[in-house]
Amino acid sequence: MLTFILLGRLTSLALEQAREFKERDRRAAKIIKDAGGNLVSLYYTYGQYDFVAIIEAPSQDVMTMILIEIGRFSTVCSETLMAMPPDQLYQIIENFPEHER
Repeated sequence: MLTFILLGRLTSLALEQAREFKERDRRAAKIIKDAGGNLVSLYYTYGQYDFVAIIEAPSQDVMTMILIEIGRFSTVCSETLMAMPPDQLYQIIENFPEHER
């Protein structure tokens, strides 16, 4: 599974419908699960972003599908980052060819 960090801002429509946050979050989690992914965690935040979600998905294509489906709510604008654990980066670096200086 790939890990994605979703940074989101709530639209004015979302704020008008604030009492529906819990249900909208439940629907988003179902979309992720139905696509074969997993909502690892969700936090509402202060500052530049209104929420942060950690999502696991089997591929970038599946994550794209998830984002499109969630985007249909018209209640969020988001920025998505793909993340990797440190051990995965260390393994990639170990496979770099040696070169002379």
